[in-house]
Amino acid sequence: MTLQSSLDRKFPSINYVKARHITIIGGRGRMGKLFAEKLVAVGHKVSALGQQDWDDAEELLSQADLVIVSVPIEYTLDVIKRTAKYLSVNTALCDITSIKTQPTQAMLTHHNGAVMGLHPMFGPSVTSFSGQKVVVCPGRNDEAFQWLLDFIETQGGELITCTPEEHDEMMVFIQATQHFCRFSLGVFLAQANVDLERSLLMSSPSYRQEIEIIKRLFRQSPSLCVDIMLATEERCQTINDLADTYGRLAKLVVQKDREGLIREFEENKVIFSYPIAEVKG
Repeated sequence: MTLQSSLDRKFPSINYVKARHITIIGGRGRMGKLFAEKLVAVGHKVSALGQQDWDDAEELLSQADLVIVSVPIEYTLDVIKRTAKYLSVNTALCDITSIKTQPTQAMLTHHNGAVMGLHPMFGPSVTSFSGQKVVVCPGRNDEAFQWLLDFIETQGGELITCTPEEHDEMMVFIQATQHFCRFSLGVFLAQANVDLERSLLMSSPSYRQEIEIIKRLFRQSPSLCVDIMLATEERCQTINDLADTYGRLAKLVVQKDREGLIREFEENKVIFSYPIAEVKG
């Protein structure tokens, strides 16, 4: 089913753009809708393929210039394999999942055309790509995606290129452990029955910021949050290692081991001592 009829009324086409036919698998999900709206707004023709539309897969996929896979992590590999058999070698295939090694390899294995892994480092609640980062993992025939990358940049987005392996290594710490930290703190505060509104009245800016981040986390789909933590064995193991660190430091607190805590502080502060500008990629 095309999204064009409903979106054309909201976003007029821009004549100077070469209109491409794009199918977003999962295009009725929140992230799929975001990309659809932005692409339609500059003149592209976008269709959505959902669970109920696979009878129309030949029509929706075989003539597409670009197919974007935007489905939950647990379904991504199966959807890529199912999708590939309908694609022309001239169709570019990418995914926007938050893990990259396995999906990129699956696309390279099952599709002979252009392949690229993308990871938007933002959620579907943003109103524009301006100031937002998108990680780019080249796969095959990267030039076929140049128009898409140019589109993201002209919308104000920032592209960061890396291998799928580096992406997944970084996301263990950027996403998985951070989700666990905030999920854990949210559960703790809820079970402690803290009056959040009262606490915010007397809080520091950093506490208010942290509570707002936790609130945004709990407004997400539970499945999305959990899947980000459970996506790979490495993520699960690293979260377990983090929990061990919490336990070790908490033991020092219970023991009132002031010197031990100071020693932990001194031994580990060096990584945080450099100005942020010096570690920009």
